[in-house]
Amino acid sequence: MAIVPTLDNRISLGNVLVLGGMIVSIAVAWGAWTATTSGLASKLTDHAGQIAAVEARTRALETASARQDERMVLILDSLRKIEARMDTVKLP
Repeated sequence: MAIVPTLDNRISLGNVLVLGGMIVSIAVAWGAWTATTSGLASKLTDHAGQIAAVEARTRALETASARQDERMVLILDSLRKIEARMDTVKLP
C-alpha cells in the first residue's frame, strides 16, 4: 500500500513566521542591493571624470612631444649645415 500525501490548508504560526522572515530578508537584500548600485554609480561618474582628465593630459604630452621632435630635427639640420661649412673651410 502506498502512502498518499495530503495537504493541510491551515495557516499556522510557523507559516506566518516563515513568511515574515522571507519579507524581512527580501527587504534587507533590496536595501543592500540599492546601496551597492548607488555606490557603483558614483564611482562610475568619478572614473569617467578621471579618464577624461587623463586623456586631456595625454593629448597635451603628445603635442609637446611632437613639438620637441620638430625642434630636434631643426637642430640636427643646423648642425649638419655647420658641419658642412667646417668641411669646406681649410685651416692653414
